[in-house]
Amino acid sequence: MLEKELIEQLKQLQEVKPNEDWAHWLLSNILIKSHQEIMIKPRVKLVSFSFIYQYQKALVSAAFVVLFISTFAFAQTTLPGNSLYPVKTLIQNARIALTPKDYKPVVRLQITKARLEDMAKVSDQGETVALMSQNIKKDLETIPQELKNISKKQVALQMSKQVQDEAKDLKNLSNNSLNKNINNLNQNIDEFQDKVFAFIFSTEEEINQCPTSLQDKLANLQKYFTENVQTLVQWPIDDITKVRTLLADISNDIKAGNCLEALEKMESINQILQIHSLDPLNGSSTTLNVEDIKVETTTSPLNGLEAR
Repeated sequence: MLEKELIEQLKQLQEVKPNEDWAHWLLSNILIKSHQEIMIKPRVKLVSFSFIYQYQKALVSAAFVVLFISTFAFAQTTLPGNSLYPVKTLIQNARIALTPKDYKPVVRLQITKARLEDMAKVSDQGETVALMSQNIKKDLETIPQELKNISKKQVALQMSKQVQDEAKDLKNLSNNSLNKNINNLNQNIDEFQDKVFAFIFSTEEEINQCPTSLQDKLANLQKYFTENVQTLVQWPIDDITKVRTLLADISNDIKAGNCLEALEKMESINQILQIHSLDPLNGSSTTLNVEDIKVETTTSPLNGLEAR
């Protein structure tokens, strides 16, 4: 095909025009396509939080722990009548229960003072404050008995003196309050302080007079073992040897002035005697109490005692 003929055909094609239906169809498609492109917008893809579901139990537990600790912390600032005050008293009671026996009287008194201070800040005469007043009275009655239950005299004396120091401002707390229930505690406070003072006096006297009283107790122990040889030979050899050793140690402790150590060893002997007093082989239900032996003797300990 010649170039000239090709040009002629292209000119003829320019004169060809689409019919009206085709033009409408093309325009509709163009408009639809343009509208779809306008409507489709880029979406922001959020970070996946699927890990929350994996650790859901741990997160819930942690939330409860935080809430629990926050409740306990807030409860420490509450006063009687507040809905969270029982939580505060629960924590205080737990502190007393977890305190070692020898230090329990001091801790109990410190908490009693704290409760007395709380009561002094409210004027409520209702059932809550009345119950607290009764509990404080019980604590004041319990502390002297707890001091007596401390086995070592020196520790008991130390704790009782701390209690005495802590108790000096109890009356001030009571007198500064407008609450009648607190004012009624004055008599209980006086009785409590008198009991503590009497215990301190008697304990100091016992420690100071220790050498003389221990000599008497040792002599009476020696007499008991000498006069009950037939019964004692039924004991196990280990117990006989232990008693003989303890008696010798007590004698040495008294000579050295270690009266508290001697008292503890005497208590060990007394415990052995109490155990064997229940032994049917002994034929006796009598328990020897070291405090009750009054006869003096210089007989050597376990003289003539033979092991079975």
